[in-house]
Amino acid sequence: MMTMWLVLGVAALVTVGTVGWVAWRDRARATGAGDRAAGQEAQARQQRYEAERHLAQGGTIQRGRPHH
Repeated sequence: MMTMWLVLGVAALVTVGTVGWVAWRDRARATGAGDRAAGQEAQARQQRYEAERHLAQGGTIQRGRPHH
């Protein structure tokens, strides 16, 4: 009987420790609203840059070719 209580106690400690560690790790990863807005702004800026690049390269490639 004593062995069963010992095993259950160790299992409970391991479970509580694991849950606590995961909660601590995820709290460190949580992002605020400001971080989310900055990420969205950076993504929008990158997409604008890519679109401008695409247009600029398209004009360069089409030079010298007859338009259909």
